[in-house]
Amino acid sequence: MSARRIAVAIVVVGCASLALAARPALAADDGPAIWEFSTPSSTLRLLGSVHVLRESDYPLPAPVDLAVGQAQCLVFELDLDDLDPIQSQSLVLALGQNEDGKSLRDIMGAPDYRRAAERSMELGIDLDLFSGVEPWLAALTIMNTQFLKLGFLPQLGLDQQLAARAAASGKEVVGLESLEFQLGLFAGLTDRMQSELLLQTLEEAAQLEQQMDDLVGAWRQGRDRALAAELGRSFANYPDLYRRLVTDRNAAWIDRILELAAGDRDCLVVVGALHLVGPDSVIDLLRRRGVDVRRWPEGS
Repeated sequence: MSARRIAVAIVVVGCASLALAARPALAADDGPAIWEFSTPSSTLRLLGSVHVLRESDYPLPAPVDLAVGQAQCLVFELDLDDLDPIQSQSLVLALGQNEDGKSLRDIMGAPDYRRAAERSMELGIDLDLFSGVEPWLAALTIMNTQFLKLGFLPQLGLDQQLAARAAASGKEVVGLESLEFQLGLFAGLTDRMQSELLLQTLEEAAQLEQQMDDLVGAWRQGRDRALAAELGRSFANYPDLYRRLVTDRNAAWIDRILELAAGDRDCLVVVGALHLVGPDSVIDLLRRRGVDVRRWPEGS
């Protein structure tokens, strides 16, 4: 598995706002890894998410349903209760449109644009339709289109499903980040990195379904080592993107998570699954702060 799997990694490290996987048959007691730690006043659990899933990924394993039922508040990357679709789309366009008059071809350069145009035509996509936008927005739009073709729907993503359950039961929904911040992670990439992201997205499209089957299978079965290996391979050629999307965000979340744990409510934190595995993960950083984080249910 090569570093071409950048789109697969993005959908699991998440930006819940943008990154829009099928599974093999699993035993009934399998499920994603859930972590837990307690303070004198509350219990906090952490669950990894995939931001877009298919109907065949449901129903969820029993431990997930139990964790949601026992939580008094749910915490996501974004406050999904307060997102306005029209305002969100306006923000995407404001950050993603090229305002200096350069076309996508100008930003990428003729050789890379020609290569990208050839790949996009193989997918039935006219790259000229993206002439006025930044490469990052073209890449994520095409990525999401490919997921939708394979049946991966944003409304079936774990975040949106659990946020809907929280709303239906009157539980508070809390966000760790703003939409503008998440979009800025991509908008702040250099032109070169944005172009590479677009090219890799186009080149990996043919293998996307099998790659997602493998990754979501590992997520469903709680195989953290497989997810950590995927994280390392996928970002091997993108250290700056890895820092921006993964390690910096993990570090920024720790104080907020500890603040929630110091309160008097039991909370369930749901973030992209790859944020909870490997070195510098949320779990690793909490342990460095002296927090006794363990897998839940005990013995899982």
